[in-house]
Amino acid sequence: MKKKLNVVLSLFVMLICLTACALNNGPKDAVSKFLNKYKNNDEVVVNELNDYLKTEDLDEEAQKEYREIYLRQYSNMKYAIKEERIDGDKATVDVQITVYDYYKTNKTSGDYFTANQTDFIDEKGDVDLSKYLKYKLSQLLDTTDTVNYTLTLNLQKNDNKWEIEPLTTEQLTKLHGTYEY
Repeated sequence: MKKKLNVVLSLFVMLICLTACALNNGPKDAVSKFLNKYKNNDEVVVNELNDYLKTEDLDEEAQKEYREIYLRQYSNMKYAIKEERIDGDKATVDVQITVYDYYKTNKTSGDYFTANQTDFIDEKGDVDLSKYLKYKLSQLLDTTDTVNYTLTLNLQKNDNKWEIEPLTTEQLTKLHGTYEY
């Protein structure tokens, strides 16, 4: 009797494990894994950010500060998966994200620059854009205001695995907190 009970319990545990594995294979799960890579500053995300920063006309210090700004953005992002729609091998998932409001900070910094250009004058009397960049980066590093966005992510099922389609510019700017609202 004890052997039968052990066999039944083992089969029950295997059934639960198989069911759990199947349940963690949907579009919502793929989106959660994707966003957690950002939150955890996964190596793939960091490498993509580094590759992007190398294409920008920034000195090493500015690249370092932008890296810090965006890694902070990613790790402090909050998200809630709202709705999943599946249509065969295609799906969409709506996600509410909360990120630092870098759009507002960029706008405020730009407005300050426009109104106070004398603060950014070099010794020759010319506007020094590197001073403005330094100012803007310090403002971004100090940003605490947040903003909520809804992302609708598109997924495609390939080889029985849900994969997120490449993000649009709008989706990326929302993820980065720079979407113009």
